[in-house]
Amino acid sequence: MIGLNDLEIIPYSIWVLAAATGIIIVLLTLFLQLFYRKRLQAMDPLNTDVGDLINQKQQLETDVDSIKDWIAIQKDELLRLEAERKEQEIIRAELLRLEQEAAKRQDENKDQIDEVGNLENQRHLLVQSMEKLEKEKTEIEKEIKALGKENEDSKNAVKEIEKELKKFEKEEKKLTDAIEKGNKKLNEIEDDHKKLEKAIKEAKDSLNATENKAESLEKEIKEMEKVRKQKEEEVTSLDNTKTDLSARIETLSEELNSAGILPREAFDSLNQPFIDKPGSSRANLSEEDALKALYRLTANSGFDLPERLQNAFHTSLKTSDISCLTVMAGVSGTGKSAFPKLYCQSMGLHFLPLAVEPRWDSPQDLFGFLNYMEKRFEPTPLGRALVQFNNSPHFSENSKLNNQVLLVLLDEMNLARIEYYFSEFLSKLEMRRNVNIDNSLADYRMVSTEIYAGNQGDEERGIKKSDPIYLYAGSNVLFVGTMNEDETTQSLSDKVIDRANVLYFGKPDKLKNQKQEVIDEQTNWAPINVNNWKEWIVEPNNRTINDIEKIGNLLNRINDTLAKLGRPFGWRTYKAMMSYIANHPDVNIQKNSAMGPLSDQVAMRVMPKLRGLDLGENSEVFTMLLKHLSIIEDESLIDAFKKAQNSSMGYFDWRGIQWGKK
Repeated sequence: MIGLNDLEIIPYSIWVLAAATGIIIVLLTLFLQLFYRKRLQAMDPLNTDVGDLINQKQQLETDVDSIKDWIAIQKDELLRLEAERKEQEIIRAELLRLEQEAAKRQDENKDQIDEVGNLENQRHLLVQSMEKLEKEKTEIEKEIKALGKENEDSKNAVKEIEKELKKFEKEEKKLTDAIEKGNKKLNEIEDDHKKLEKAIKEAKDSLNATENKAESLEKEIKEMEKVRKQKEEEVTSLDNTKTDLSARIETLSEELNSAGILPREAFDSLNQPFIDKPGSSRANLSEEDALKALYRLTANSGFDLPERLQNAFHTSLKTSDISCLTVMAGVSGTGKSAFPKLYCQSMGLHFLPLAVEPRWDSPQDLFGFLNYMEKRFEPTPLGRALVQFNNSPHFSENSKLNNQVLLVLLDEMNLARIEYYFSEFLSKLEMRRNVNIDNSLADYRMVSTEIYAGNQGDEERGIKKSDPIYLYAGSNVLFVGTMNEDETTQSLSDKVIDRANVLYFGKPDKLKNQKQEVIDEQTNWAPINVNNWKEWIVEPNNRTINDIEKIGNLLNRINDTLAKLGRPFGWRTYKAMMSYIANHPDVNIQKNSAMGPLSDQVAMRVMPKLRGLDLGENSEVFTMLLKHLSIIEDESLIDAFKKAQNSSMGYFDWRGIQWGKK
């Protein structure tokens, strides 16, 4: 191993050795070339012995191999020396680092020595200070003894000072309390200021929203003003026409009175049968089987109507004695007019469609009118049908279908004001549940429609008053109305909503091609017997509704909330809702929970009453109502309610539930 003293000699030795090795290799190479040339020159091509040449060649090759081996050895030695040189450089670097570290430690030791010297000097000074303090202590003790007598006087002075201090402390406390009160008041003022700023911001936001709403309302008002002017012009024109007709009627009435009593034969047209071939009634039809047939017929006809919607329609008709009208509202083209016909085909009901016209303004548009010129009564199909389906024991000599069921469809019923042509008749329909076959003629007349009061008579002229004509719609006559919701239609009044089940048909979830509607009215059809139909109807009680008490409590809470909105419902609506629940297939047939039918009734009877209410003024009440509705656990009802709340117009815009969504 090379020592530390030889570190500076080795690099130069390695260099000399490498140079010498290279020179030797070059000299040997030159020597071999010269030697080889001389041998070649010395050889006589003609007399040279081939064997000698071969030997010489072999000898040269041997020499060359020896030189190569020597060169390899020298290279290995050179590599070994290079490795040792690198190792020595590493050692030299480590030695340098150690020397630097030692110098650093030496500097640190010097600093520590200096610090120790400083500490020693400080200790010496402290000793001197302590000695000085001891002397001062002795002097002070002497002074204390000298001042012993003065101490008593000092104590009395201190007491006086303490009294003054206490006074100052009290004053300070008062000031502190006053400052705390002031700070508290200041904080309150700051809080009030923040609240005021927040209120100002909210007021500004509300003002902006109100301004936006006002702009929107102004636009609507302008549009409505145009419509109003148009309607006023139409009303003026109709009033003029009505005045002319009234004058004409009065004139004709006077002529009629002068001519005598209108004969009863003038009303024979009412007795013309609406149904020429009534067919044989079918009985003992299972409600469950009838509904299954309805589902199949609807699907085969190409209508994508959920079973929940079909069950709701069916149940509404079953409860027509208390909910006299079933209304199907929504966008056009969703099957509102076609489905009742399919229902009648499946269930065995007779079907009478009536297209409502905008000019309808009286009950005579439903039943017919007196033609004074021809001196006869002109009945409508409905007037003739009521005579044919009359199931009362009175004024029913021409009733041929009193044991069968008729469904009357008022198509687009809100093209005219419903209150003008249907309101009086609707009241009669509501009263019919209070009569039965044992009631007197007077009772039946009370719930019947008087279409002709007869000649008023004139005793002085010897003219007698003729008997009136009555039309009775029993429980075997069901009424359904359709309405398209657009700018050309009239909305339903509260009177109609309270007496009707309103089914909203939303837009289809997915538009798709439908099969052509094909209904063969002669195939597999027979009218259902009235008694069979009545067997499907049940009364609401503890036996027909398992959780009737729970539902009653929930409806009471909902009604209390509606009262805060100014839209509560009464006993009639409550009884109608309970009747619907008891007669729903989920409860009546499947014996399932009543929450599903309850959700239907809330959607059909309660939510339409809230349309148009201001959402901003009633936000808390709507939140409370949403909590009540959540108990029903119907996702479709909750989604529809929230959607109505999110109206961009700022009012509750009810559009019905998605019947296909559970």
